[in-house]
Amino acid sequence: MNDSERQTMREHIVFLGTALENERYTSQQKTKLLRRLLDPEDLGHAVTPEVRKLAYTILTEEAYMERDKENKK
Repeated sequence: MNDSERQTMREHIVFLGTALENERYTSQQKTKLLRRLLDPEDLGHAVTPEVRKLAYTILTEEAYMERDKENKK
């Protein structure tokens, strides 16, 4: 592997690392919002039961997906 190839690999690694961090941040923000929608002391009182049910469903599906991912390892 020559220097040009190494530089290209480094650029790809930095790009992918940055994209991963951006996606992780976005996911964390979504999770925080969904939890706030479920909390009756926060935003929960301002949303309909249907919205709270949808937020709960999204959060539980994510938890199941994470658990399944860990079990497959």
